[in-house]
Amino acid sequence: MALRGFCTGLKTTLRRGRAFRGPVTSAFSGTEFALLQGHNPQPLLRPCCARQLDLTGPVSFAAHAQALAETSASDPAPSVYRIEVVTGDVRGAGTQAPAIVTLYGESGGSSDYVVGNEQDENGFERGSSKKYELSVEKDLGVLKRIHVEQCEPSVTDTGSGWFLDKIEVTGPDGQAVVFPCHSWIGKNDAGDISGPVSNQRNLIPCERLDLPAIQFQDLEQPLKVQASAIAVPHPEKVHGGIGKAVNKKKTGWGGEDAYFCTTGPHGILGMGIADGVYQWREKGIDAGEFSRLLMHTALEAVEEGQPDVLKVMQAAASRVTAAGTQGSSTCCIVLIDTLHGRLASANVGDSGFMILGVTNNNPKPHVKFRTPQQEHQFGCPYQLGHHQAADPPEDAMLTALPLIAGDVIVMGSDGLFDNVADETILSEVQAQITAGKRASIIAQRLCAVAFNNSVDKDALTPYCVAATEAFDMVYSGGKKDDITVLVAHIQYATKDDFAGPVRQWFGATKKRYIRSKQYVHFAAQLARWFGKALVGVPSPFGAPPPSLLLLPQPASAPAPHLPSEC
Repeated sequence: MALRGFCTGLKTTLRRGRAFRGPVTSAFSGTEFALLQGHNPQPLLRPCCARQLDLTGPVSFAAHAQALAETSASDPAPSVYRIEVVTGDVRGAGTQAPAIVTLYGESGGSSDYVVGNEQDENGFERGSSKKYELSVEKDLGVLKRIHVEQCEPSVTDTGSGWFLDKIEVTGPDGQAVVFPCHSWIGKNDAGDISGPVSNQRNLIPCERLDLPAIQFQDLEQPLKVQASAIAVPHPEKVHGGIGKAVNKKKTGWGGEDAYFCTTGPHGILGMGIADGVYQWREKGIDAGEFSRLLMHTALEAVEEGQPDVLKVMQAAASRVTAAGTQGSSTCCIVLIDTLHGRLASANVGDSGFMILGVTNNNPKPHVKFRTPQQEHQFGCPYQLGHHQAADPPEDAMLTALPLIAGDVIVMGSDGLFDNVADETILSEVQAQITAGKRASIIAQRLCAVAFNNSVDKDALTPYCVAATEAFDMVYSGGKKDDITVLVAHIQYATKDDFAGPVRQWFGATKKRYIRSKQYVHFAAQLARWFGKALVGVPSPFGAPPPSLLLLPQPASAPAPHLPSEC
């Protein structure tokens, strides 16, 4: 219960969840106050103007109510706002802690309302949608924002992280406004620190068009990617002779995990991870064949010049289906456009990636983005497969993000993210970057940390914390699994990085392509970036018209594969 205003003369104890109907003396005439019931988000009595009343005597509650009604007869009727709080359907999304919601509009702000503290069940469950009615003192007009603050957990911090998907508010006029969040409030039990560690968040309606959106612009200097990957199988698979690891330049696998990393035309670098479901082996099916063919086909699609990340995944899934390969697998594919500094991803399941780096608002290295796990329930991720219950590629979570030099992308199967918390990954990567280590060393180091935690029965891992919450039991230690790690370090490219690929490209084409729109476009880009022609690279006759810089590169001639180190 909350009491707004300064009142004295209370003759009873205020208890949580109880409506106070006893005598009270207001110390100041004209002070606004309201009594709030603990298990109800609505005020018990709407704010009113109290007179100097001595209510400590044997006066009936009806008399109190009549006196209050007389003093507030001129007050406007309260406005009812209906809100729907939607919790995300990702691992660790639920919480047992209630939250405080405050609405802000053109006419000011509302009172603080506690939601998620029902008598029968506290907090917000994973994938749940809870509705409340808020009786606000006045019409707030056009809503501008919602302030959400998570209350402190009453017993334990386990399960306190909350993945809030959105809040939908229906005002007195019947108009609904959506306030998206789709991120963590507080720290996730699965080790995710992509959201603010603070337990407060301001949500802005999605209809607000005056807010700056993510801007994708041509870079003043192109990027290059230093990338490397490693896969190791479950230790028991090695002893059984069924999980030997293979790590090559462009692809590799270990157990049912598989990965690829390759370059395509037009400055595109593609990489992906697939984690086959081991349980298919009980039916005589090797899901490793499914994941390996999935990644091999995705690699071919990238090298053939497919620039759409979802189409890469669709092509890979179609090829596996056409081949009649059985099994199922998670799948995460990322395409990096080094000429424009863009990342596009498609993710199905609990494999994923995170971006580490700095921003203008936060110059300290931090987690800039992290894909959440896609699960139907704990331990049952979304997956591509041959069976009817499999998820289609169209259900993939699609993401587009800007990249800058200095960013580090860490991709991994659940063998990495279930055994190593995000803050540990961040500290390990930062230590290796500071020491001048390459992407290959960083990937090996993260893989070693994940493996050591997976076989440690006493380690505090994201998986054991999430399992404790999901199964309502104490779980400790890591999770033995196949582990795949792929690290990509984004750096500035120099003209020397481009000279070799461009010379090779020109030598493989006929001389007439020197005046093609494709070559003119690319040569103009090089001149803009580096100020002069590259040594040994022919220049087109005459300066290209400015309009050519905006034309897409035609497919009449093969495009150069720009620098990367997969």
